[in-house]
Amino acid sequence: MRTRLAPLLAALLACTPVTTDAPPSQPPPSTAPGLPATAAPAPTPTPAPQPAPETLEERNVSKSAGTAGGVTVLWPRIIPREIVDDNRSLASALQQQMRRIVEKHLPGRPIDFRPEPERVCPKEGCAGVSVGLLLSRQGQGCLVIALVSRPGASPTKIVPWVGKVQLRSDTVGFREWPESQITVDDMVPCNSLLTTMDAQEPAIAAALQAAAQ
Repeated sequence: MRTRLAPLLAALLACTPVTTDAPPSQPPPSTAPGLPATAAPAPTPTPAPQPAPETLEERNVSKSAGTAGGVTVLWPRIIPREIVDDNRSLASALQQQMRRIVEKHLPGRPIDFRPEPERVCPKEGCAGVSVGLLLSRQGQGCLVIALVSRPGASPTKIVPWVGKVQLRSDTVGFREWPESQITVDDMVPCNSLLTTMDAQEPAIAAALQAAAQ
């Protein structure tokens, strides 16, 4: 029996295809756990620089230089500073009175009438004649000075209007404080201020006309 099976087994082995063991399939590489990908954050925009707030002196500068051949009537300078709030109405009445004088003695010229608190010309000066005022008050006594300048960064002519003063100089440098040249001798009652202004109008008219030449 063993002799008969041997040739048959050999024949079967010859007909069976020969196979080789394939290497085991490799599993896909594992992905290490981690945070999900995210987009890069957008950069924070840099805020635009803000202009510095105006100083008190900068607020007092006229936002307009006026026009060549015209007249800029500036808001009055009121001293001491502590009385400003209580004397706005009086300052406005004085400015209107100055406008009337300008219209009378420099007729036909355009007038740039500046609001509070614009009481000095820009640093290059006003384009035309400029007229300012100084109002000083102590109790019930008032003093008013007219301030007249030629076009440009010109010295200011000091013209006493109401009250008695002594002047160390009748001019002051461009945008300098006129009170530095004034010694007060006498004030007038504030309630009669607008009725005692006519006496000095000729001096103011002369200063205006000289500045306009």
